[in-house]
Order: sequence, then structure tokens, then C-alpha cells
Amino acid sequence: MDRTLKVYTKTDHLFAEFTFLYEHVNQAKVRYIQYRRLYNDDEEDEGKAVFPLMEMESYLDYRQFDSIDQIKVYDKEVVKNHLGRDMTDPSGYNYVYNAAPVLLRYIAANHIGFIGMVNIVFSFIDNNKEVKFLSGTNPRYDTELTSNSLETNISCILRIPVYTQRDITSISIHDLKRLEPWY
Repeated sequence: MDRTLKVYTKTDHLFAEFTFLYEHVNQAKVRYIQYRRLYNDDEEDEGKAVFPLMEMESYLDYRQFDSIDQIKVYDKEVVKNHLGRDMTDPSGYNYVYNAAPVLLRYIAANHIGFIGMVNIVFSFIDNNKEVKFLSGTNPRYDTELTSNSLETNISCILRIPVYTQRDITSISIHDLKRLEPWY
């Protein structure tokens, strides 16, 4: 369910960018940046130039969704609740999810040592997610799985089996460090 929503004005200027993050089990938060036009309405602006006006982070009530359409409706409500006071006509804005795949990389390590690395390539709007675990002990323990956009990255990572000295365990969310996304 991790996703990025971009909100554009009627004039195609970027108004806001909302990144929904599910970094812990049953916990959701959103980071958003509100943008402001560089030029006034009476000035020509062919480049659609904007600059960041405000950056915020907020925790949301965790919800499990049944479809992407439910998520879209929910996301519009989140935008309206956080930035509705600055929107002239919320129905006139364009809400866009980028279809380009996003690569998220997690490093799994604890006090004992390096566990491995998890690569997640997903496209929210295309409803696909590929998870690859590269074991820190032996390549034969590498794992791959696929999922859809309704499952969080953390729940996918918790399904990965980790082999340690005859035991099969799972990765703890406290052992994960998420690196910056790559678009």
C-alpha cells in the first residue's frame, strides 16, 4: 500500500505530493509537501515552475483496503483533510499516481550481524509488487515473492524465511533500515 500521490491544479502546476508509508505493522503515516507557483496568475508560466512551500508528516488511522479504488477515495479525503483549506475547488484538482516502477531497498541487520538485503520493486497503480531477498549468509537462501498493491511492504518482508543454524525465522521490523527510493 506504499504509494505516492501527486496533486495538480487546473493549470497543471504541482500543488502537493503525498507519500503514504507503512513502515510498521498496523501503522500508517503520510509525508506531504505543498508547493507554490513561482509566478502569479497574470504572468506567463510555460514551465509550470513551483517551489516547496511546506513539508509535513502525519500519522493516519491504519486501514486495510479491498481495492485500489477504495484507496483512491481515501487518499483524496486525506488530501482534503490536510490541505483542503488551501484548495480553491478540490474537485477541480487532478490526482495522479505515477505508473513508473519504484525500487525500495531495505538492509536487514542486527547486533549479531548482517541478515540480508530486500529489494522491492512496485508500481502502485499497476497493482504489482516483486520482492527479492538476498541472503547475507548463502545465495541458496535467496527468496523471491510477488504480491499486489493491497499488501504492505512490511507484511511482504515478514513472509520471507530466514535460515540460521538449522532454524527458520523471519526478519524483525526492528532490524530493517529503509534506504531512499529509486524511481
